Amino acid sequence: MPNILKSKISVIIPTYNEAGNIPILVRNIFDQSIENLNLLIIDDSSPDGTSKIVNQLSKEYPGKIELIQRKKKSGLGSAYKLGYQKVISSDADIVVQMDADLSHSPKYIPQFLKQLDNTDIVIGSRYIEGGKVDKNWNPLRKMISKLGVMSIRIVTGLKVKDVTSGFKAYKIDVLKTLNLENLKCNGFGFQAEMIHSCTRNGYLVKEHPIYFQDRNNGKSKMSIQIILEAIKYLTLIRFK
Repeated sequence: MPNILKSKISVIIPTYNEAGNIPILVRNIFDQSIENLNLLIIDDSSPDGTSKIVNQLSKEYPGKIELIQRKKKSGLGSAYKLGYQKVISSDADIVVQMDADLSHSPKYIPQFLKQLDNTDIVIGSRYIEGGKVDKNWNPLRKMISKLGVMSIRIVTGLKVKDVTSGFKAYKIDVLKTLNLENLKCNGFGFQAEMIHSCTRNGYLVKEHPIYFQDRNNGKSKMSIQIILEAIKYLTLIRFK
């Protein structure tokens, strides 16, 4: 693998109804002035016109943004799997994934890249020392998230503190060796299933503290039902 600072980086961003957030996020990413960085945005036919805004942004940053438009809302896990398959067939060395709702600050991306000198996967963590969540985060969402994380850690046996974080960086070789078709979770649990698969394959995982910003635009997709579904699938995966 080439020097981390000279690596080719693909950032995967799934979107659904993020028209108010995606222009801010895209500009903030490119403001980091990271060489050889491209975006892969996967939109699930957002009715709010997210894909149209992405197409406009691609003219602002020619050759730096690729948009995949899916015909219907098909789930977070399948969006990431599609993105992984796309970048695996490209010349990317590193894959970063992040949410589109501005909860993940692009300022952490350079820090993640430096951490990859000593590990295979970096997780942006809310729950290790130095990590924080927005004090204005909806108390119900906060409780749901913490209970979900605790439950998933118990059923998977993972030592990672923030098992459901969607902010990660992978060396491309990690994704190339995983059997992506075997991943079953399509929602909240997908992030934990990925880390479970990576650790089973002997890859090193390091958590990096982040500040988690609550969304200002749009609506959260989190619910108790999504978490219960994740726990069910992950329990089956742990003991199969």
